[in-house]
Amino acid sequence: MVKKIFPVLLIVILVIFVFNYQTGNPQIKKILNLKNKQITRPEDVLSKPTDISQRSVIESEKIFLQINEPKDNMTVNDQAVIVIGKTISNGFVFVNDQEFKADSNGSFSTTVILDEGENYILVVVSDEYGNSLEKDIVVNLESTQ
Repeated sequence: MVKKIFPVLLIVILVIFVFNYQTGNPQIKKILNLKNKQITRPEDVLSKPTDISQRSVIESEKIFLQINEPKDNMTVNDQAVIVIGKTISNGFVFVNDQEFKADSNGSFSTTVILDEGENYILVVVSDEYGNSLEKDIVVNLESTQ
């Protein structure tokens, strides 16, 4: 039984491989042309990720976080400070205990109420793949009296 199935299976695999080559599948063509090249990186074989974990790694390279205001170690006199920044388009943003989404340009802003003295503001952004990036800034509130 195995002797009958094996040749059929081998022919099916060969037909699929040839069909992908003829339809212009670049991944198959790269694999066939590798005998003349030396592979140094995985990208040399595959041009596009094939599963979510590979896609997640590639997408994580795009995630970024820029905090425009307030500047780190800034001293202010007003108890309310506006946190303004930029990240990936429609990224999930967490500022201390507040969570919201950045707009389609990646811009975000929210108000944080400070206590007198040193205040830590934690800003975390994440994408739909679960990749995240965080920055911690310190803002000092001078006496409000």
